[in-house]
Amino acid sequence: MAGSDAQAVRGRMSELYDVFVDWEGRLAREVPGIRAHLERSGARRVLDVGCGTGRHVQALLAAGYDAHGADASEEMLAQARALVGAERFHAWRLGDEPPADLAAGPPFDAVICMGNTWPLVYTEEDARAAARALRRIVRPGGLVLVGLKALGVRRESGNPYLPLLKRQKDGRPLWFVRFVDFAVPPLADGTIVGDLHVVVAAGDGREGGESEAVLHRTARTRVWMPEELGRWFAAAGFVEVRASGRLDDPGAPPAGEDVFVSARVPPATP
Repeated sequence: MAGSDAQAVRGRMSELYDVFVDWEGRLAREVPGIRAHLERSGARRVLDVGCGTGRHVQALLAAGYDAHGADASEEMLAQARALVGAERFHAWRLGDEPPADLAAGPPFDAVICMGNTWPLVYTEEDARAAARALRRIVRPGGLVLVGLKALGVRRESGNPYLPLLKRQKDGRPLWFVRFVDFAVPPLADGTIVGDLHVVVAAGDGREGGESEAVLHRTARTRVWMPEELGRWFAAAGFVEVRASGRLDDPGAPPAGEDVFVSARVPPATP
């Protein structure tokens, strides 16, 4: 799947996104750590890149931040605008030039990018373009905070499966099966990639009940190792780069596949 398509959650998947994400639990885990990073950097104006349905933006607004969101999917943005308000959301695929409504506005104090958005910028060319765009829209000395699954750990373990999720919708169970096909050949420059599959099935098949496959979505993703990320952001021109295994503890070593990178845009030259 091309990068422009992989970042855009569309169709049935956009309708089910908020069904399978445990937002209460996820926001309780992530928002305190995000706020701690923002407070340390003195950030008030914040952009969530890959904002999806706008839940992080809503939580940050409730905490007093001037929060905005950007996403590649108009269907996800429509849900975010209905949740929070249209003026705070922007159509943007990370890796493209920032749109005029972002580039012409005041610079952000911080950009956050949680979940799987960053690995979907899977070519080195797109990743470098994304870094340049972030440096353009974040003020000098401002914060960039990225969280992702560094799937290289899972690749080395030989286990391609992410945890199975079971949810309820319309009185029926929904099963979310996620796995990565690591047999995809590397890109020409040696970048390791894989195909992330999401399969959704409905029903339990018991006592004559019917089961059905609801969808099967595949997205090309970059297979990062934790130790790669800090080096990459430093090489891409950021400073004070730190890779951590915990969002709420920048000093925690990235011992597993959960990795958070905090970095700053270089300060202005006197």
